[in-house]
Amino acid sequence: MSPFEIAFLTTTVFCTSALTAVVGAGGGTALIAIMLQIMSPAAAIPVHGVVMLASNTTRVWLLWQHMSWPIIIRFAALLPFGVALGLWLFQGLPTEAVQILIGCFVLLTLATRYMKFMRGRELPLWAFVPLGLVTGILNMIVGVIAPVLGVLVIRKDLNKEQIVGTLGFFGFIGNLLKVAGFTLIGFSFQKYGLTILCMVPAAVIGTRVGRAVLSKLDERIFLAAFRVVLIALALKLIIYDGLAGFWA
Repeated sequence: MSPFEIAFLTTTVFCTSALTAVVGAGGGTALIAIMLQIMSPAAAIPVHGVVMLASNTTRVWLLWQHMSWPIIIRFAALLPFGVALGLWLFQGLPTEAVQILIGCFVLLTLATRYMKFMRGRELPLWAFVPLGLVTGILNMIVGVIAPVLGVLVIRKDLNKEQIVGTLGFFGFIGNLLKVAGFTLIGFSFQKYGLTILCMVPAAVIGTRVGRAVLSKLDERIFLAAFRVVLIALALKLIIYDGLAGFWA
C-alpha cells in the first residue's frame, strides 16, 4: 500500500475509535465501510479483524470481572463452526456480492436503534447458541456485526459494565477466530504489516482521547452527519461497487 493510503487508514481508525469512545458503537462499521473504498473485501475484512482484535482485547482486559459467562459459554459453543462455514462461503462469493452484503449490513446496523420490537424483550439463554453460529458466519463475510449484537445482549439482569464487557468478549473471540481462519487459508498479514502496525496503536490512542476531544461537539449534529456518511458509503458499496460490477 502507498504511504498516503496507510496514513489515510491510520487517521480513519483513530477517528472511528474516537467515535466509538463517544457514542459506544458504530466505529467498527464505519471503519470497514471506509477501508473498502481502497481495499478489496478479501484484504479489508482480515486486516479489520486484526485491528478490532486489538481494540477488543483491551476492553476484555479492563472489564474481565464484568463478563456474563453463562451467555459467553453458550455464544462460543458453535462459533468456531460458524467461522469455518463463513470462511468457506466467503471464498466462493464474488467481490461484488460481498460488497453488496456489507453495504446492506451497514444499513441494517443503522436501523438497529429503531428496533422497537426488541425493547423490553430478552433472548432466552439457549438462543445464544445458534446466535454464535450465525455470528461466526456473518463475521467472516461482512466483517462487523457488533451493533446488532448490542441490541440482542441488552438484558435486565446485566448492568452496563457487564453488557460492554460481554460484547467486548464477543468481539475478542470472534476476531481471534477470524484472524486464525484467514491465516489458515493463506492470507498474508505480513503483506499489510506496516498498515496494521500503524492502525493498531491509532485505535488504542483514538479510544483514549476520543471522549476528551469529541464530547465538546453537539452529539445530535455529530451523529446525524455520521449516519449520512455511513448511508452514502453503504449505497456506494451496494449500487456503484456491487451492482454496477455485476452489470459490467
